[in-house]
Amino acid sequence: QKRRDNPETRRKTVLDFFTSAKFLIYMGHALSTWGDRMWNFAVAVFLVELYGNSLLLTAVYGLVVAGSVLLLGAIIGDWVDRNPRLKGKIRGQL
Repeated sequence: QKRRDNPETRRKTVLDFFTSAKFLIYMGHALSTWGDRMWNFAVAVFLVELYGNSLLLTAVYGLVVAGSVLLLGAIIGDWVDRNPRLKGKIRGQL
């Protein structure tokens, strides 16, 4: 017969899980990703309203963003790899 944990032990296990570094990192990443996607959605809706219920401005915005990532992503990535991380982080925040 399988032994059942008492509620106090189970409560402590759940509390340990929710305060663990792994859970907090995953939760922080999930919230950050959700916020970024909400921002992208809001910009697209704003551009549709701004241009008179047409998707043209939203499509141009999407092409510009995708094109800039395609053209500049490797260049910026190489620069970050060549320079110290802290220096790049400080410059990125300025």
